[in-house]
Amino acid sequence: MRSLTCLLIILMISSCGVREEKATQREESLKKEYLQKGGEIVNLSQSELLKNVSIATKTGGPGYAIDFCNLRAMEIKDSLSRLNNCQIQRIALKYRNPLDKPQSKKEEDLLRQYQLTVQRGDSIKPEVYVLEDRIEYYQPIFINKGACLICHGVPGTQVTDETLEKIMARYPNDLATGFSMNDFRGAWKITFMK
Repeated sequence: MRSLTCLLIILMISSCGVREEKATQREESLKKEYLQKGGEIVNLSQSELLKNVSIATKTGGPGYAIDFCNLRAMEIKDSLSRLNNCQIQRIALKYRNPLDKPQSKKEEDLLRQYQLTVQRGDSIKPEVYVLEDRIEYYQPIFINKGACLICHGVPGTQVTDETLEKIMARYPNDLATGFSMNDFRGAWKITFMK
């Protein structure tokens, strides 16, 4: 009787381990899938926004581009969100649009951790979190184009007084200037509902 009980206990313990291993494998597989999917959506979103901002800048200068961003950038993200069945956001500690402010302590902590990692000279990569009801993809944003500094650089140096005046008119609580090339800017956040 004792040996049968011991055998049953051993079988139950080993089956728990197998279930846990399969769950871990499923989560790793999901992370890999959404790492690729999130990256593709970020590339598409970033490309579309940069293309439109570039056209707006060429059409009417930085002030016109600021108006464009204020009025149309959200529409583009919303349209791409619907197209890809997800929610596309940008989050930043030094945000321009108040909608880009971190909405949770988790987001704020993640951005601070990214910032510290970059300050130490280490690289940061996209991350995927598998949660109960959703999958979240985060990809760091860096200032990697000189054109970005026209609106996000140092006021009085890269950002002209006229451009700064336009920024403050549209975004009175702006925090998104003072950046240099290759600075950490924030993160893309893509949310996929399960």
